[in-house]
Amino acid sequence: QTRARCHDPATPTAFMASCPAGALPVGPTIGAESLIIITGLIGIFFALFLHRRVAAVRLDVAQEEDETMMMSVKEAGQNQTFEQNERLRELYAAISNGANSFLFSEYKLCTVFVVFLAGVIVGLVSWSSGRETAIFTATSFVVGALTSMLSGYIGMRVAVFSNARCTVGAVKPAPHGWTESFNTAFRAGGVMGFSLCGLALLCLYALVVFLAPSFSWGTTAGAMKLFDCIAGFGLGGSAVAMFGRVGGGIYTKA
Repeated sequence: QTRARCHDPATPTAFMASCPAGALPVGPTIGAESLIIITGLIGIFFALFLHRRVAAVRLDVAQEEDETMMMSVKEAGQNQTFEQNERLRELYAAISNGANSFLFSEYKLCTVFVVFLAGVIVGLVSWSSGRETAIFTATSFVVGALTSMLSGYIGMRVAVFSNARCTVGAVKPAPHGWTESFNTAFRAGGVMGFSLCGLALLCLYALVVFLAPSFSWGTTAGAMKLFDCIAGFGLGGSAVAMFGRVGGGIYTKA
C-alpha cells in the first residue's frame, strides 16, 4: 500500500518524502498519448490541405491577366501569353531538376556523416554509460537525422513547387497581385512548418514508445536514462538541419 501511494499523483507532498528512493509518481497516460498522436496528425493533414490550396494555382499566366490586357494582345495578333507560359514552365522545370540534383548530392554526404557520427556516439557513450545506452542513443540520433532529412526534402520540393505559382499570382495588377503572391508563399511555408512539426512529434513519440520497455519507466532513474538516450533525436535533427541551412544557402545563392 505504501508503494502504491508513492506512485499515486494525488499523494500529498509530505507523504512523498517518505517514499522509497527512485519512486516516480505515475498517472494515466492515455489522454496525453492521444493528444500527441492527434496533434501530430492534425499538423500533417493541415499541411496537406495547404498544399492542395497551393496546387490549385495553375501555371497559366492567362488566368491572372485582366480582360483589357487579353483583348489588346489578341487584337495585336501576338502570342505573348503562350510564350510567357512556356518560359515559366521551362524555368520551373530547370529549377526543379536543379533542386533534385542538389538534394541527392547533399543527402549522400549527410548519410555518410550520420553513419560516421553514429559510430562515434556508440564509442563515446559506451565508454561512459554502457553499450546498451550507446546503441539506443545512436538509434535516436539516426531517427532524428532521417526525420530532418525528410522534412528538408518536403520543404525544398514545396518551395520549388510554389515559386512558379507565386509568379502567376504576381501577374495581377497591384494590390491584387501582391495579395495572391503572398497568400501562395504563406501557404507553401505553412506546408513546411506544419509537416515538420507533425512528423517530428509523431516520430519522437514512436521512438519513446519503442525504447521505453528497455528501461525501468516507473522510476526516476529509468526515466532519466531513457531521455538521456532520446536526446540523440535532437542532435540528429540539428546536425542535418545544419547541412540544409549551409548547403541550401550556398545552392540558392549560386
